[in-house]
Amino acid sequence: MSALAGDYAAEISAYRRAHGLSKVTLDSRLSAVARKQAEAMAVSGSISHAAAGSFSSRVAPLRKSRAAENIAAGFLSFAETLKQWKESAGHRANLLMPGAKKVGVASVANAKSPYRMFWAMVITD
Repeated sequence: MSALAGDYAAEISAYRRAHGLSKVTLDSRLSAVARKQAEAMAVSGSISHAAAGSFSSRVAPLRKSRAAENIAAGFLSFAETLKQWKESAGHRANLLMPGAKKVGVASVANAKSPYRMFWAMVITD
């Protein structure tokens, strides 16, 4: 069973608070950006930050001074995905972005791909 969308922000916030950082709240605009990325990866069957276009072009309309993206595939639950992100230096740095306030997370399944599930997270100030 995977986390409900509202739980994504709570789980990320708990990790951030354990590291002395502020909580993040779920943002529908960021979730839409994450969903577009997860859908593009699911359609292509590949893991790539460029699947839905460059990250900078995808977040430019949000007008944020700082933004980061984590992607993953092959994990069926958010708990598994978050664990992998915590264990990766680059992904962990994004989760622990100082001053982050908003987050969006999305997952898209593709049963025909060996990865089966594609994940994207966007975090901003």
